[in-house]
Amino acid sequence: MSLIAVRASIPVADEDLVPPPDLFTYHSVLHGQPHVARVLVHAFRLIAATGFVDETPRLWAAVYLHDLARTSDGLCPGHGADAWARLATLPAVQELFAQGGVRPEDYPAIEAAVSLHSRGEARAGTPEARLTKLLKDADGLDRVRFGDLDPDYLRHPEARGMIRYAQRLWGETVHKLPVGPGYFARLWPEARRLAALVPDLKKPASSKGRE
Repeated sequence: MSLIAVRASIPVADEDLVPPPDLFTYHSVLHGQPHVARVLVHAFRLIAATGFVDETPRLWAAVYLHDLARTSDGLCPGHGADAWARLATLPAVQELFAQGGVRPEDYPAIEAAVSLHSRGEARAGTPEARLTKLLKDADGLDRVRFGDLDPDYLRHPEARGMIRYAQRLWGETVHKLPVGPGYFARLWPEARRLAALVPDLKKPASSKGRE
């Protein structure tokens, strides 16, 4: 499936695909709305590259939630579980997820992925294992903003081929797009433009990522 088709499979307006700034517990430059928006771009690209199309609504929801409950930019190992707990207090977000194709039976896997994205790994063979790996790689690709992304920690070979793209997406949009309502709608055209300019590596230099 093409990148455009993956995006189109979530019937939600671009303006609503990522959380507004006031939904974050901690207002962070490093882990706030622009970060989540870039992670969503990487998530859509990973779906297109891996063909795991059935994960699209669940992965979108997991990306949306994953950093909402951070309380700092430092070590915060429980923030994924805390973000999941916050969902119970956000009926509008629950309605948004339903609009985007998230079903009640998807919630356990989303909970596990969001809770594990900042600590530990999903057990192989569990229903949440594939979703967790996708979320961790999409989030991991945006570590280019810290300059410490280690390809060996990316779980999919497709992700290891996307590092140059992640660097360009961050470098050409950070501090250049106004944060707030409609942020993803402003980022998405830039993401598509760069996707045409920066081809993914088909044979990444590293192949030791955790599968």
